[in-house]
Amino acid sequence: MNDLENAAMTDESTIILLAKQGHPQAFRDLYDLHFETIYRTAYRYTRSAQDAEDVMQETFTSAFRHIRRFDFERNASFNAWLGRICVNCSINHLRKRRARRGSLTDSLTSFAQDLPSGDPSPEETALSRRMASLIEEALHRLPPRQQLAFRMKYIDDLIVEEIAGRMDCSPNTVKTNLARALAVLRRRLKPHWSEP
Repeated sequence: MNDLENAAMTDESTIILLAKQGHPQAFRDLYDLHFETIYRTAYRYTRSAQDAEDVMQETFTSAFRHIRRFDFERNASFNAWLGRICVNCSINHLRKRRARRGSLTDSLTSFAQDLPSGDPSPEETALSRRMASLIEEALHRLPPRQQLAFRMKYIDDLIVEEIAGRMDCSPNTVKTNLARALAVLRRRLKPHWSEP
């Protein structure tokens, strides 16, 4: 082990530089620093623990394969760079999953359970769960980029510029994806909304 490898690996910039030189411990350290954030991001978009683990592995594999491309001046942070890779891996994974299964049918159970309680009646609870399930089903039928843009905007509460950074595209592309997603969701959900 040379002096560079013995350097204190507490500074992320140092760890990144070591990883760019191919030091295995630096890769492990970067993984340890970021795996929780990347797993949460992957889970947010895949809604499956197994799929999130697959996306996380794809993310780190891709990042480590291309780490020499990471530029401290062009990228806001390593975490943001890794996050963009994770979003792209999530999009690819959703496309593959859609091709494998034809359509996605995950439920919105977790969202329905988080609805504010004012002691709703059993009928209101059942209706809320049904609507949540219909919304989630409609979301899963969207193309992956539209689905991710919608989730980031309306579930993660990110602004368009943040979404553009994570999806590595322009704000106008995000706005287009959001507009198309909303149009499709309105059309698919309209028959289920009760008219006042």
